[in-house]
Amino acid sequence: MKVLFCHRVTPVLRDHYRSSLPGGIELIFPDDLSDSELLKYGPDIEVAVGYKFSKTFLDRAQKLRHIQIPWTGVETLDFELMRQYPDITISNSHSNSLAIAEHAVALLLSAAKKIVYRDSVMRKGDWSTRYNDVTSQWLTGKTLGIVGFGAIGSKVARILKQGFNMRILAIKKHPTENDEEEVDFIGTLDSLDYVLTNSDYLLIALPLTSETKGLIGEKELAFLKPSVVLVNIGRGDVINEKKLFEFMKGSELAAVASDVWYNYPKNRKKPLVYQNFPFEELTFLVMSPHSAFKVDSREIPFAEDIISNLKAIYNQKNPQNQVNLELEY
Repeated sequence: MKVLFCHRVTPVLRDHYRSSLPGGIELIFPDDLSDSELLKYGPDIEVAVGYKFSKTFLDRAQKLRHIQIPWTGVETLDFELMRQYPDITISNSHSNSLAIAEHAVALLLSAAKKIVYRDSVMRKGDWSTRYNDVTSQWLTGKTLGIVGFGAIGSKVARILKQGFNMRILAIKKHPTENDEEEVDFIGTLDSLDYVLTNSDYLLIALPLTSETKGLIGEKELAFLKPSVVLVNIGRGDVINEKKLFEFMKGSELAAVASDVWYNYPKNRKKPLVYQNFPFEELTFLVMSPHSAFKVDSREIPFAEDIISNLKAIYNQKNPQNQVNLELEY
């Protein structure tokens, strides 16, 4: 079985793949990732590890039966194009979910305890935040709403339920009996208003699809408590940008923390990019540059889903975490 890696793979990770997979799996790591170079391998490969593929490549890859996305997000896929190749299965990876969950908890704590706000003032030698009326918020015994109870959301729930005895209200596309045992309430999007209304803390952990884009808008934000702490670890566009900014501008108590945004640098060598509204001016906002995945020694742990699926396909078994092309996640 020939596997083509269509993204950058470090030498350390290449060695790990080779030592972890059966000898019958041939791994191809091109140094040149240009379209013209990848096309050369198309006719012979059965699995492609990557996240963006052209029609020319897919037409040439007649033996291709599986695409493995090396991370969780799938919005870079051309879903309309991929639906033209029903015999090719697609999976994403959830191996980074614990790192993302830990980052989400860090953002939530930072926002709730006003860490960034107090830090920014004290760096100027100003101790006034010790004496003013701005207070931190309790986590213990409070209610956490999770919109998107998947690999990341469920891990956040366990951390905060066990660590702070929080009550968990969750939203999931297809809840299971196991989910019901882990939380105090779980429902579908039909129960979104209930979760928003009753949450002291709210975590957005949804993928970006045609259904979830703009899901949280003016009406939904109006359901939130005035002192809510909102954390977005899913995708920026799940929350309407303008309405989120207006919500924060109009609130004296609410805090927001986000690792996902609306405008991104197109070139990492020119990283200075602002959003469409001046979020940086908001006092109780914690900003993180989509960096939850950046943990030390992450390469090998993050590869485990890929290795598991390559073994499954080699042994004629179904790969895990398959993407539903109709639901777009």
